[in-house]
Amino acid sequence: MKIVIKPRILFSLCLVLLTAACSGCTPQPSTPPPLPPPPPPPAEASPPDTTPPETAIISAPPEAIDYNEVTFEWTGSDETTPTTDLTYSCYLEGYDTDYSPFVVNASKTYTDLPDGSYVFYVKAQDAAGNIDPNPATSEFAIATAAPEEGEVVIRGDGRLLIVPGSDVSRIAVAYDNTVYALDSASARLYKSDHGGYGWANISRGIAGAATWDELAVAPDNPDFVAVVTNAGTEVYVSVDGGTNFDATRLAAKLGPGERVTCLAVSPCYGSLRRELAVGTSTGNGGGKVRVNVVNHFPSGWQDVSTGANGWLATPAVLSTDVFAIEYSPSFAADGTLLAVVASGPAPDTDDTYLYIGLRDLGSNNAVWNSFAGYPVEICQSGQDTPGTPLTYADIALPSDYAGTAPSRRHVYACWSDNPPGVSTAGNANDDVYRIDNSVCYRLLVRDRVICSLAHYGMYGRGKLLAGAAIASTTTFCPGTQVYCALNPQSTYPTWQGSQKPPTGSSEARVAWSANGKVAYCGTRGSQSAFSISTNDGFTWNQIGLIDT
Repeated sequence: MKIVIKPRILFSLCLVLLTAACSGCTPQPSTPPPLPPPPPPPAEASPPDTTPPETAIISAPPEAIDYNEVTFEWTGSDETTPTTDLTYSCYLEGYDTDYSPFVVNASKTYTDLPDGSYVFYVKAQDAAGNIDPNPATSEFAIATAAPEEGEVVIRGDGRLLIVPGSDVSRIAVAYDNTVYALDSASARLYKSDHGGYGWANISRGIAGAATWDELAVAPDNPDFVAVVTNAGTEVYVSVDGGTNFDATRLAAKLGPGERVTCLAVSPCYGSLRRELAVGTSTGNGGGKVRVNVVNHFPSGWQDVSTGANGWLATPAVLSTDVFAIEYSPSFAADGTLLAVVASGPAPDTDDTYLYIGLRDLGSNNAVWNSFAGYPVEICQSGQDTPGTPLTYADIALPSDYAGTAPSRRHVYACWSDNPPGVSTAGNANDDVYRIDNSVCYRLLVRDRVICSLAHYGMYGRGKLLAGAAIASTTTFCPGTQVYCALNPQSTYPTWQGSQKPPTGSSEARVAWSANGKVAYCGTRGSQSAFSISTNDGFTWNQIGLIDT
């Protein structure tokens, strides 16, 4: 059968097929995805934590006890930081020299406390660094049983030890703030293990007779202490903090009229070796530098000046006396020994110099003034200095001094030939000087005779104390003035005098604590004492060895 498709039907069929084909090639519209929901509003930032914690002592000794071991326990609370995360810092006034670092420990035990009155402080710190501004406190006093007959015990209240008739003629401070104090006329040596709070008389092991004139402690060992006895003719040494002393038999080495005027102890070097050095004087140029190399016991004194290269530096210097001596802080590396030396009267030069010596650490030899410009006359250009004898002289060195590096040869020195108690009878150029390598600058410390110096820190950012030799009667609180310069490296340092000087009628002997936060001073004469300052010498307070 034959099928016939009409034209109209054929047209419709083609149109349908064409439309279907086009629909398969063209993308079909689609519904767009929904937009993401808007972010939630930001949470409000928490305000910074500025509320300090609170501290409470929960266990402490009674107010009066007859034993010297005490324990404190404490706790803290804070709005934000859990108690277990708080840290604490404590301080025992009358024993410690400063607050401890912040730690998590919540207890502290003190042993072997001297008799005296104490105040314990503890403060908490939270995680944000806020510190309790009102530390918790506890006061107590120790009074142990009286000593048996014949037992020697130096007692005080831990903060204010009274020793009638005493002088504090020299002090020496170790790196751990152990302090030694010398009473020259009474021939006594005292020791404080805690920065001048609480003292013990350690003189019994020293057989030398009065006067006891010089004192030094090793810069790296608080147990190594030396003292000059027998009116400048003997040196006693202890290597155990004063429990035992041994004579070094110096007297047999001294010439007629020769006396020790200065003493120094070196840092340790080599195989546990160190050395003592003394400078001596006869008053007319017969002085020397003598060295004793020590390895736990004196091995004998050697003269390292007479006949040594450079000691009589020029033909014009015929004889010398030595009035101050000091080892370099880096002695183990540079072998440097410094001295303030005064020459004899005419036809000698009759002047005062800074000498620099280089020790051969393998022998007893030294070479002096081998660097250009040495010896340095300690005065401004065109000015004059006195010859021997000097009344006072001292040397202070920055911690970064190095004798073998010209850029690090910075020395502070003072001298005076004024008789004791007199301010105008000697050479008018006496003062504090800074020697930069071989160039000397006068530092103009008021109109005062200076008898001692102490420097803390490196040269570029250190501070310098200068102790006067004569008491002032013009200040609100009369006493022996101490000056402090916070910029001693300047051409014209600014000197701050004490508003409240240390008491005592003469010879302020000064030193710094190991961290430079506390200044120490010993004085002589009426109302002499050992005093401290916590504001760079602006005000001083007696804390021991007070003459009433």
